[in-house]
Amino acid sequence: MLSAGHVYSEYATNFLQDADSKSNTHHVLEFDRNTTRFRVEEMVNPREVRPVGKFVVRLDERWCDCGKFQKLHLPCSHVIAACKYAHHDFSMYISPHYRLNVIVKVYDNLFGELRHEEYWPPYQGPQVWPHPATKRTEKGRPKSSRIRTEMDIREGRQSTKCSYCRTEGHTRNHCPNSLCCTLICFQ
Repeated sequence: MLSAGHVYSEYATNFLQDADSKSNTHHVLEFDRNTTRFRVEEMVNPREVRPVGKFVVRLDERWCDCGKFQKLHLPCSHVIAACKYAHHDFSMYISPHYRLNVIVKVYDNLFGELRHEEYWPPYQGPQVWPHPATKRTEKGRPKSSRIRTEMDIREGRQSTKCSYCRTEGHTRNHCPNSLCCTLICFQ
């Protein structure tokens, strides 16, 4: 990209092109050259979900009400509209971290090789163990997280009946007569 003559990273270039196209739909309402403060009004933009608004831009403080200018250190569409109105070059508000020659300097130094794990010194710090309740469950039916109320509690607990012998107190799985019941069924 450097040999092709590009100055900024691909992300920054795409962001600036998008912001520049959006800035053409903005209208600068107020302007104060001494403090470089602007009030920028958005016109209807079909790509944006949020409603049309008015934003204050303070170039001397590198501030815009939308917040993108402060977060990304790239001029948003409101800043570009204000710069066009005041005949400023908006490239002076682009952070130098987006310049390709700065990005390339990160790779000037060699990265150190990582030794095999057997040669690492033993860890002397505190041991951290995860809380069992926050761990993911393995396999099986998920546990219910429902909070039970008075409506869920039965007043009189009904005793269970066995489907083999029809007696109360146990189920088919724990029936003492299940062996004889199965023999009768197969005869």
